[in-house]
Amino acid sequence: MPPKLKSNSVGLAGSYAQAMAVTAPLGSVVSSLLAGAVFAGADLPLVTLLAFATSLVWIFMLTRFSKKINAAGGFYTYTSNSIGGKAGYAESVTEFMAFLLTTVFEGMFVGILVPSFLKVIGIDLPSWSWVPLTLVGVGLAIPMTCMNIGRLLNKYVAIAATTEVGFLILLGLYFVLKAGAANTLSVFTDVNLSPHGLGGLATGYLLAVISIAGAGTATYLGEETKSPGKNVSRGMWLASLLGGGSMILATYGVVVAFGVSNAAALGSSAAPVVELAAKASGILALILVGLSVNSLIVSNIGTNLSASRILFSLAREGGVPSVFARLNGRKSPYLASIFVGFVAVAISLGTPLIMGPYDAYLMVAVAASVFWILGRIGDSLSLPLFYFRRFRNEFSLVKHLLPSVFITAITIVGLGLSLVPVTYPENFSLALVSVVFAAWLSAFGILSGGAIDRIGSYVVGDDGKLQLSSFVFSSRTETRGSLD
Repeated sequence: MPPKLKSNSVGLAGSYAQAMAVTAPLGSVVSSLLAGAVFAGADLPLVTLLAFATSLVWIFMLTRFSKKINAAGGFYTYTSNSIGGKAGYAESVTEFMAFLLTTVFEGMFVGILVPSFLKVIGIDLPSWSWVPLTLVGVGLAIPMTCMNIGRLLNKYVAIAATTEVGFLILLGLYFVLKAGAANTLSVFTDVNLSPHGLGGLATGYLLAVISIAGAGTATYLGEETKSPGKNVSRGMWLASLLGGGSMILATYGVVVAFGVSNAAALGSSAAPVVELAAKASGILALILVGLSVNSLIVSNIGTNLSASRILFSLAREGGVPSVFARLNGRKSPYLASIFVGFVAVAISLGTPLIMGPYDAYLMVAVAASVFWILGRIGDSLSLPLFYFRRFRNEFSLVKHLLPSVFITAITIVGLGLSLVPVTYPENFSLALVSVVFAAWLSAFGILSGGAIDRIGSYVVGDDGKLQLSSFVFSSRTETRGSLD
């Protein structure tokens, strides 16, 4: 009997909580989205809007999959059941690294945000203060991901994430009103506001995509969600619309309140949202920083949950050492969670020592975005093949092929424009992506023991029972019986 996560641990609320946790609207606005401002400048609202539109198309694609198949392996299971085990394994690498590095750069931003806020109010922390603050930002999520997942998501994550959305909406409206006559639609229409041209827009877009598209991570709870065929989809849609809408409003408010003509200052400021809030009220800025740090920690809970379930699923299928399939008494893949957390801590403390905290943060953020985009290409290529090969009578050009073409085209163009020509620190990002792919994929033959045909094979039915999917085997057409 293979190890199995606890069935029916979460419902719609838990699915929404996971989706909203990784979307992390408030934490994203002050971290990865404003990292995008370094490249997109005052066009940040434009790239955020484009990323939101892309995210909605992608979520629609994921719901097409989740109607038919759910698993702890999430996205890579979709690809394995559409194209094959090799493609699924390659995508598992991209997804794992995207979540791992997102955990890193969001934790690193805690080490940037808190000193920046204190400096605004006249308190200078020592230069090494980023070390304990980053350790808190990354490490605090580790023990929490080993808890009872239903209690964690329903009683903490759902409440915290919803609170930050409400605060972000109010904050965005405040900035819009504060801007007064400076309000303008040019930040959505004039691409010349980007200080780095189309390449800057593309990089800003990539960072915005990884911020807004976090709602798709609800798919990694497929094995633990009650009636996953409907609750996974509903959770993703709810988080996407609420989180994405609030982020568009907030980024617009920040840009117009900061000053459209002051784009360079927006990009170079470590915490422009905090600076704006502090001008109105020190208490408002303090609340903003507190909720932002909490948002980043909650997001790291979600990314750790996702990454650990990728490792768990791969370990169960023979793609990584079987030790990562071990469960504790709460049916949590605790060793996988601890491994993800400690690797994230090592990267978040090691890279700033080499590059400096801010450049290391940008390098990791761009690398995470590249991994994320590569994964989206895999999803988009998989969808039409999945329906054409497995459910041909339901195949639709509008529902399955057109979204795939759109996502594939816009991600490839965005990736190309953002990385050519290669500059610092993006060159380190590309090097990291290349090294990880080469090392992990070359080690596959040693670690898997020839288990390529099993990658993506474990799925659950809507009743929560574990099954072996025959879709990963080209010679079979039906799912085997329950393994529970």
